[in-house]
Amino acid sequence: MTAAIQNPNEQLDTIAEFVRDRAAALDRGETDIRTDLARIGELGLLENGLGGKCLDHMVAVIDGIAAESLTVGFSLWAQRMTLEYLDRAPEHLRTRYCDELASGRRVGVTAMAAALKYLAGLGELPLVAERTDDGLTVSGPIHWASNVFPESLIVFPARTTDGGHVIAAVHADSPGIRINSSPELLALGATSSTSLAFEDVRIPAADIISEDLSEFCGAIRPTFLLLQTSFCAGIARASLTEASSRLYGLGEQFSGEYHRLAQQYGSLRDRLYRFATAPSSVPGADLIRLRLDGSVVAVAATRLEATLRGGAGYASSSATNRRFREAAFLPIQSPSEGQLRWELSKFE
Repeated sequence: MTAAIQNPNEQLDTIAEFVRDRAAALDRGETDIRTDLARIGELGLLENGLGGKCLDHMVAVIDGIAAESLTVGFSLWAQRMTLEYLDRAPEHLRTRYCDELASGRRVGVTAMAAALKYLAGLGELPLVAERTDDGLTVSGPIHWASNVFPESLIVFPARTTDGGHVIAAVHADSPGIRINSSPELLALGATSSTSLAFEDVRIPAADIISEDLSEFCGAIRPTFLLLQTSFCAGIARASLTEASSRLYGLGEQFSGEYHRLAQQYGSLRDRLYRFATAPSSVPGADLIRLRLDGSVVAVAATRLEATLRGGAGYASSSATNRRFREAAFLPIQSPSEGQLRWELSKFE
């Protein structure tokens, strides 16, 4: 695949600076994440942890990038998960798409959240596939997806009319796919997040990744949740670092809250990197709890930072304000905080 710079620390420093320099322009909607993903791909960072290997370096990449821009960290997660799916596909699909995704030349869209929700017993798959002589025709909505550009590759789940399930790949500009206009968002606008509608979209049999939804999702879910937690950890760390420099004067009144949050973040980070060394061996409840804690700590940390910055942090152009707005997405991102709490309750 792509060639990587020899020193991992140099890689992280290089991409962190690149993302930092572009974060404000992304937030203002003057550019989008395709440039960032291409640069990440050029550095060879997207391939870390593929093939069931240790995920700690991929976790560190998303963590470090999200500390500079959650927008990029989130889109990087979507790109990396699309690559994860294709890396587990039949060889002809791996050959066709993995290099393009790993290099950032093609943007990836993960529309698999509906499958994880379905397998948790929280709804049906909205896309319906009818078998044909040479593959499938698929109709229905994708209610929410990110990294949606005309040249993107979408990985999606569907239920078949004969009672089965499929996971397949399709180009976003394929006939029958309508990309709806992106809504105005509180933040993350540069991720090109929107809804889509499929109407009799033809999927050749060669583009089917798997027909065993449960097994496939069980295999990718640890990576899915760990890498989501990575961007929660990144933005939490950035906000706590900023907050720590303002615990004087009136800010001293928040020292207790800061230290409690710092302890929670420390626990989150320790578990994240420990679990990343052997993702498939981590109990499901521990992964769910980790992802839930990531969202809770990140939201609380950005709120504390905004409180300590005062009026300066209220200005929409400030990094504090951007992080506060970006983190507001985390409790509703799929799996949402409600879904995580519901799933966790089944283990208790």
